[in-house]
Amino acid sequence: MKKIILLFLILFSMKAYAVVPEKLDTPENRVILNKVEQMLHSIKTMNSRFSEFTSKDGDFMKHGDFYLSRPNKMRLIYDAPADVEFIADGMYFIYYDKGFDQISYLEIDQTPAAILLKPDFSFDDKEFLVTGIEQELDEYRISAIKNKEPELGELTLITGIDPVDFRQWELVDAKGIKSTVGLYETKINEPVDESLFVFQKEE
Repeated sequence: MKKIILLFLILFSMKAYAVVPEKLDTPENRVILNKVEQMLHSIKTMNSRFSEFTSKDGDFMKHGDFYLSRPNKMRLIYDAPADVEFIADGMYFIYYDKGFDQISYLEIDQTPAAILLKPDFSFDDKEFLVTGIEQELDEYRISAIKNKEPELGELTLITGIDPVDFRQWELVDAKGIKSTVGLYETKINEPVDESLFVFQKEE
């Protein structure tokens, strides 16, 4: 009897802390989650051009180069006149505003970007809560937040369906500002210079 009670408590705890809410945990959605997980696991390195649109910037669109080396390394280098950079150096996620000469550090696990950077990411990771799973025309859209830190923002991964390829992401911060980053001219699993992920402040 004690074993049955213990098993019930374990199962109840797992359900209480499920990171895919019951209303989203359908067989169809599980197929989508598994496909996107497999796609992420297949990416070791990535580089591409990107275009970024932010709701607070009106019609102004930024462009630049995106580099990824999993696990835990990423960099966005913006074309002029933008004077900011984002770098994940393996330990920290670094925001560098050159115009104001300001540098901010966050541990990588403190950011939604961990979804892209963790080596064996799973949507069942208890650090994250899946908030949306959608299929629109030829795209999958999966949204998630940090389970205990929703104020860090909601990240939406957007992929193709056939093939399941990484196309863009959206981030909505605590103030409701949405940034959309679209990727193009993408190269997967080609050599990436590791020195790109070493932060150096401009003198």
